[in-house]
Amino acid sequence: MPNVTLSTSMQWTSDGVVHSLQLPLECCVRQNGSNVSRVIVALHGFGDNARNFSSVADELNLKDTLWVILQAPETLPFPGDGRQWYELFGSPHAQLRSSCGKVKNCLELIQKQMNLNWDKFVLFGFSQGAFVTLLCGLEFPHQLGGVLALSGYLAQAHRISLPSPERQNLPVFLAHGMHDQVVFPAQHFETQDILNHLGLTRITAKTYPGIAHSICAEELFDIRKFIEGLN
Repeated sequence: MPNVTLSTSMQWTSDGVVHSLQLPLECCVRQNGSNVSRVIVALHGFGDNARNFSSVADELNLKDTLWVILQAPETLPFPGDGRQWYELFGSPHAQLRSSCGKVKNCLELIQKQMNLNWDKFVLFGFSQGAFVTLLCGLEFPHQLGGVLALSGYLAQAHRISLPSPERQNLPVFLAHGMHDQVVFPAQHFETQDILNHLGLTRITAKTYPGIAHSICAEELFDIRKFIEGLN
């Protein structure tokens, strides 16, 4: 993997022109193709960071795609270069809402600067980032192209309010390893049940036997197929 720069300034190229934009969160940017027809905003898991998670862009190798891998704003309660979107060792509510607000702000800024339709934007999260991704995607005032939640879950269903009935058409991809001992498979099925209860009609749910808390090759194939089928 090439050297990955982490910065609050994201840059991309369109028609040979370099564009830049300041974001409220640090990020890594990966572009595949000279022009951009799709933007994927990705959120890493607890204890990871944007640099490490940016490798997923190379693994999926989606054409004409701009990846914006956001860095979680909260430091960990122990040494290391990992980050968290919200506390796991305390009350998560304030940090969770703050992180969601910053992710939504990033989406608004990127869309305004790039002038792409909202259906060309995809939210992509792993583990703790999957929870934030689901929450943001469901509550976001604009209809996104799709949401992918990998090895994650959705809690606090009583706090979720869909902005409009149309949100029930949001394409959602849920994936989980059946040997996951970090986020248990039961939470995957509970998340699917919550989304069904909210009335979502375009849910693709996949489980992977023998896979722990990670992304496997079969899952990458399914992810690519799902994203390429969005538009």
